Amino acid sequence: MGPKYLVLGTGVGKAIAYALLKNPDNFVAIADVNLKTAMAVSDSLTRMSGKNRYGCMSIKFRVGNPNTVRLFKFFDVVISALPAKYNLGLAEEAIRARVHFCDLGGVVEVTTQMLELNKKYPGMHVSVVPDCGLMPGLGIVIAKKLMHDLGGAETIEILVGGLPQKPRPPTFYQKVFHPEGLKHICYDPAPILSGGEIKWVKPFHDYSQIDVPELRRFSGTFKGRIESFVTAGASLAADSFRGWGVKYFAEKTVRWPGFAEFFKNIPENEFKRTVEEHLTIPVNAENPDLVWMTVTAQNGSAKKSVSLLDLFDEKTGLTAMQRTTGFTTAIIAEMMAEGKTKPEINTPENAFDRPGMNEMLDRFSRLIPLT
Repeated sequence: MGPKYLVLGTGVGKAIAYALLKNPDNFVAIADVNLKTAMAVSDSLTRMSGKNRYGCMSIKFRVGNPNTVRLFKFFDVVISALPAKYNLGLAEEAIRARVHFCDLGGVVEVTTQMLELNKKYPGMHVSVVPDCGLMPGLGIVIAKKLMHDLGGAETIEILVGGLPQKPRPPTFYQKVFHPEGLKHICYDPAPILSGGEIKWVKPFHDYSQIDVPELRRFSGTFKGRIESFVTAGASLAADSFRGWGVKYFAEKTVRWPGFAEFFKNIPENEFKRTVEEHLTIPVNAENPDLVWMTVTAQNGSAKKSVSLLDLFDEKTGLTAMQRTTGFTTAIIAEMMAEGKTKPEINTPENAFDRPGMNEMLDRFSRLIPLT
């Protein structure tokens, strides 16, 4: 038996486990507060991967269980696909269990608190990597690679978003991930780099519309036209890139036109009700999603970009958001088990040396092409 992975959560967690099970030597357990849900996902993964039941098992798990550290000790890597608010406590329990830990992250406050654990547990030998999803995560690692390729960068911009392939009013959106993540997009201030200094801006800052030829086939109404605006989706990466001499850095979320106008004026105390009332369209074969991202770095007149377009997978039932987020996280988890990430707590752009960063992106592009 090879490395043993514990995946907490069955949403994006399903895609993480699916990617891990592609390696026949990996042992994967998937956990949920509802054991029946975990068992159903485990059975589905077993069928999809061709694994026997000893390759993928199900566990009932509740955050705050006093036996969590004891459970974690059975594994090499613990992966949280739970809401970000749980990750600080889970990371500390993984450190105490002396196992590697990674999560999907995406909330600046939580990631900041996790980095503070370096002071509480100095000299730890395990790796803890928050913010391992699509963004923050993959897009930031791509940005760092482009910066290296150019011998430095003055500006870096990441445009990224999950979109319905069949947008409908009034939101032109659907439930591509947990509503709590959407709430952070709509209300959390975002750190960007401007003039080489960190600047905190409100969500929906720097709104614009752009035409994306690759998206024209998905909406006769918009003909490939999308809106973009700054959000906190880059987590703490602005600070990292400031240290590397970048003058401008921002992550901008993309949506079909109409999303920003609908959400930007909703009071925070009415957000949950609004989501429950208007975001009722699930992601499935009848209502598939897509993920589009482009990362651009510029250094003087030299400029490089990397793009990604992924679609709902009818064969596995995995959404584009699950795939792009989960596959990234699974690759980082595998490289943790292989000893290819730095010890202590580091965000993805700081977790790898340069060969490791290139290897991580190469592994991803074998699953989903980067162009």
